[in-house]
Amino acid sequence: MKLSSIDYYLDWPVSIKLENLRKYIIANLEKKGDLIRWSIVDIQNSVDSFGIKKLRIKAVLAN
Repeated sequence: MKLSSIDYYLDWPVSIKLENLRKYIIANLEKKGDLIRWSIVDIQNSVDSFGIKKLRIKAVLAN
């Protein structure tokens, strides 16, 4: 088993409520490999008027 650490950026659209954020993040990370662990490192507000936030996520995946 090979473990890899990634630094992943993900848009958090306004349509995704806080209660569903965990499922949204996991669904996107599982596309990259088998998810071992993850954490949100940073949240940045968008400069445009759409209200989309940018999440910076550190994750460990098994390939």
